[in-house]
Amino acid sequence: MRPRSKRFFAVSFIFIFILAVLAVFFLLSGEKKKEEDGGITKNTLPPGYTVTVSVESQNAGGIMAETLKPGLYQNRVTAYGEVLSPEGLVSSYKNYISARSLVDKAGAQLKASEKEYARLKVLNADAKNVSDRQLQAAAARLASDEADEAGALGALRSAKNVIGINWGTTLLKWVLGYTASLQRVIEVKDALVQLTLPSASSLTGIPAQVWIEPPSGGLVPARFVSRAISTAPNIQGISFIYVAPALSGRLVPGMNVTAQMPSAGAQNGFFVPASAVVWLQDRAWVYVKESRTGFSRVELPTTTPVSNGYFATGVFSAGDRIVIKGAQALLSAESTLKSAGGGGGEGDDD
Repeated sequence: MRPRSKRFFAVSFIFIFILAVLAVFFLLSGEKKKEEDGGITKNTLPPGYTVTVSVESQNAGGIMAETLKPGLYQNRVTAYGEVLSPEGLVSSYKNYISARSLVDKAGAQLKASEKEYARLKVLNADAKNVSDRQLQAAAARLASDEADEAGALGALRSAKNVIGINWGTTLLKWVLGYTASLQRVIEVKDALVQLTLPSASSLTGIPAQVWIEPPSGGLVPARFVSRAISTAPNIQGISFIYVAPALSGRLVPGMNVTAQMPSAGAQNGFFVPASAVVWLQDRAWVYVKESRTGFSRVELPTTTPVSNGYFATGVFSAGDRIVIKGAQALLSAESTLKSAGGGGGEGDDD
């Protein structure tokens, strides 16, 4: 081979080698820039991570995390209830008022008859200023009025007994005193609710307040009134009467409701605020912050709702940090990764 040809091939080899080195350099630089610009790392997720987001992107998206708060949750049992119609109580109140009115009327008439009889008796004894027949007629009226009063008193006792038998002594006191609580029920501002626990359930005590869940959802506070006189025929358990705000029709007579009541025993776990929960395919999820930029999506059981969140056992560990603000942004970022064909971690099979 001629010397000139050898030099040509040597120069060409060196030139191609330099081009290959430059191509690899620019390719790696482009991938690095792509990761830095997007804030979301693709194809490089550590095992167990769902999505990684740069600190800058977290700040821009308002993503905040906090350490889970451990706590003790009192076990609860579901009570099934029905909103009672106030008609029966109103009718009992009317009967009581009518019976009391008859007692008052009969008492007044009896007093008048007693006075009249006493007056005529004096006159009859004083030289027969009134005849024996007049005195006898007055005595008959007096006896009749005494019988009328006795009958009215009996009717009043019966009216009281009916209320006590049907509603219990506490509601009887409401009726006898026409309390503000009774007025609110009559005016349909409050509703009486009978809650029944299955007979196998055990309570640590009758709670002074429970949260009732109507079919429309949400929770309505209810305070204890008394033990119920009768139980629900379809449950055959222990029944209680509670009173709750009617809230403009959210609780109407005949409506079936449920309530959670404390039972024996407690369990350890963590309280998860509602702001941390995102929903996907009808399941609740939260994001656990695994590192400065890495997050994993974890399914949250919703079987134990609490005020403003949920109580979870057997899912989290002490020190776990969950995203309480911006979880929806993480879910969107995760969806973007999947649609772009990027890497994923646990939960990708949803």
